Amino acid sequence: MKRKVTKLHSSKVTKFFFFYFVSLSLCVYVTFSSGCSHYSVSGSLPGYIKTAAVPLFQNDTIEPNIVEDVTDIVTNAIISNGSMKVVNESQADAVVMGRIVEVINEADTYSKSEQARQFKIHIYADVQFYDRRKNRALWEEKRLEGWARYDASNPSSRQDAVHQALQMLASLIIDKTVAGW
Repeated sequence: MKRKVTKLHSSKVTKFFFFYFVSLSLCVYVTFSSGCSHYSVSGSLPGYIKTAAVPLFQNDTIEPNIVEDVTDIVTNAIISNGSMKVVNESQADAVVMGRIVEVINEADTYSKSEQARQFKIHIYADVQFYDRRKNRALWEEKRLEGWARYDASNPSSRQDAVHQALQMLASLIIDKTVAGW
């Protein structure tokens, strides 16, 4: 037996879907508008911090020249970002202090004969961004990691991978300092 759809039934269904759609749209609008209304692209860097210093990082590893390289790369990242001017530590509003705590090389991909084809280098650093005006750390991160891969058949590519991993570390430091991420 076929059931007849009455006009009353179809109008209730239409009203239900109309109110459901309006309610859902309102929830989506409120969620996204309130979530975005507090977002700021200005970052979390206090307005009074205009200058920063990057003293030579410390090194707990046997990796040669890594502290000079990371210090230069972080300094250049700050300059490129433009949020702060790099100055001597005695003149700085804030200081980026760091220590390379570990460098790990590990085989990442293997050939069919189980020979390493590609390595991955991990560089870990303990880093602190210190506010000299208020004498407190604005942020501190243990074992911040930068990494990169290099070809096992080309030993000289390891140095390029070290540089890439240090670039990643510098980017993370800038992101945490300027954007608060």
